Amino acid sequence: MTSIISFPAFDRLRESDTEWALFDVRELAEANSGHILGACFLPRRMLELRIGELVPDTRTFVVLYDDGTSRRAELAADALHRVGYENVHVLEGGLVAWLSKGREVTSGSNVAGKIFGEYVHETLRVPQVSAETLKTWLDEGRDCIICDIRTPVEYADKRIPNARGAFGVDLVSVAHDLKEARLPIVVHCAGRTRGIIACQGLRELGLDNVYALENGTMGWQLAGFRLERGSPQGILSPTPESVQVGRQSAMALARSAGVTEIEPDELAGLIKERDARARNIYVYDVRQVDQYETAHIRGAQVLPGGLAMQRIDDYMPARRAILIFVDDDTGRAFLTAFWFRKLGWQDVRVLRGGLQVWKEAGYPIGSGRDRSTPLGLRQARENSVHVSADALQSMKPEPLIVHVDTSKSYETARVPGAIWIPYGWLEYHLGQYLTALDTPVILTCRTGVHSVYAAANLRRLGYSSVRVLEGGINTWKQKFTVDSGWPDGFVRTPDVVVPPYDSSLEEMARYLEWEQRLSEDLSADAFLSWST
Repeated sequence: MTSIISFPAFDRLRESDTEWALFDVRELAEANSGHILGACFLPRRMLELRIGELVPDTRTFVVLYDDGTSRRAELAADALHRVGYENVHVLEGGLVAWLSKGREVTSGSNVAGKIFGEYVHETLRVPQVSAETLKTWLDEGRDCIICDIRTPVEYADKRIPNARGAFGVDLVSVAHDLKEARLPIVVHCAGRTRGIIACQGLRELGLDNVYALENGTMGWQLAGFRLERGSPQGILSPTPESVQVGRQSAMALARSAGVTEIEPDELAGLIKERDARARNIYVYDVRQVDQYETAHIRGAQVLPGGLAMQRIDDYMPARRAILIFVDDDTGRAFLTAFWFRKLGWQDVRVLRGGLQVWKEAGYPIGSGRDRSTPLGLRQARENSVHVSADALQSMKPEPLIVHVDTSKSYETARVPGAIWIPYGWLEYHLGQYLTALDTPVILTCRTGVHSVYAAANLRRLGYSSVRVLEGGINTWKQKFTVDSGWPDGFVRTPDVVVPPYDSSLEEMARYLEWEQRLSEDLSADAFLSWST
C-alpha cells in the first residue's frame, strides 16, 4: 500500500536531520510550468534508469508527487518499492492540493542554481558589460579577451565573434595568463548563471578587470547582433605556470570555504559503500566530457564543473549526501567545490592529487561513459514479451502500436500507424483505445528500454496481450520505413522543454525576464536554508 505524507509531515521532514529527496514524476514540460522548489525532475519513464545514481541509499526518505489528478506518483512509488527502496512516500494530493493550501510553486528548470547565480550577482555586485558596449569595443578594435564558458559543443556551434573557448571551471587554469595579459576580460554563457559564476570565480582568483556579458548569447541576439558560425577562434591554452598558480589559488579558496581533501583509499571505500546502495555519495569528474571519456575513475560520473553549479537539482537531490569532485589536479575540482560550499552544501571533498594519484594507488581506470545500470531491467524483461521488427511488419490483424517515448522521439521516427501516449500517462490513457484487456498492443520507443518497463507495468495491471518491439525504433528503421512529423489532428501534450537559447527571440526575452525576477520572487535565504 502506498504511504502518503501530509504537508505538515513534509514540512517537518525538511526541517529535520533526515536524509531525504523530493521528485516531481510528471513530464518535464509539466514540471517546468510549475513545481515545488527543491524538487528534482524525474519523469516516470526515467525512474528506474536514474534513481540508482540520484539516490544510491535505498533507505533514504523519498517523496514523490504528481499533479494530484492521476496516479503517476503512486505508480512511481510502486516501481521504487520493486527495486528495493524502503522509505517511499507520495505527497498528499499532489500539486493541486499544494496550490489549494496557498503554497508557492516556481516555474522553469534548474531554479536552485539560477537563484544562487542571481544572489551572487546582487550581493557581490558582479560587473557586467552590455552587448551594445561589447559590440562597440569590437567595432573600434579595442583589445579585450572574450571567454566563452559554455560547453565545447555550444561553442563549436555558434558564438560571440572573436570569443575563445574557456569552458566553465576550465577558467581556473588560464586565470593567471588572463591576469598577465592586462586586458579587459569578458566571460559569457548562453544566458546569465554560468557567466555570473564564472566572472565572480575569476574575481575570487584575483582578477579585477573582468566582466560578465549581460544575458550572454541571448542578450547579444536580442540586441540585434549575429552570432559567429564556422571555425571558432580556438580554445585558450594555459601555460604550465598558469595551471600551477590556478591550482594553488583554487585550493586556497576551497580550503577557506571548508572544503576537505580525500585520499584514494577512502574514496575507494566510499564508492564501494555507494555501489552497495548503503550510502548517498556523489562522485563527479568535473573535466570536459572528452577528457573523461579518455580516462577516469571507475565509478565517477562526468559533470563538468560549470554545468554542475547550474544543475544541482538535476544531479544532487539528496541534500545531505557526501559530495566529491575529481579532476586531473588542475584546480577545477577545487573551484567547483568552493562554490558548492558557498551554496551551503555541508560535506564537500576533493580527491587529493586527482586522477594521477588514483592511478598510482592502483585503483581501476575506466574509459568511455560510465552509466549506472537501470534498476529492475532484467525483471522487467522477464515480465514482458518481445516481437521482432519482421514479425510486427507481417502481423495480422494489425495491433495497436503505442509509442511511449517523448513527443520529440515520436515526431522524429516512429513505426507507421503508431499513436503516442507518454510513458507516464500510459495507464491513464490507454483505455481510450482498447475495448478489452486482451487486445493486442505493441509498445515502442527509441531503444526498446522504456517499452520494456511500460509493458511490465501493463501486464501487472492485467493487460495480457502486450508486447515490446525488440530494439525499438533504432532496430525497426534498419529494415523498414518510419513515419515522422506530427500527424494532423493529433493532440500534442507538452512533455519536453526546448532550451530558451534554441527558441525565438520572444522566448529568449521572456526567459531572461523570468531569470532576473528569481531573486525577487524567491529569497536566496530561503534557498540556502533549503539546500542545507
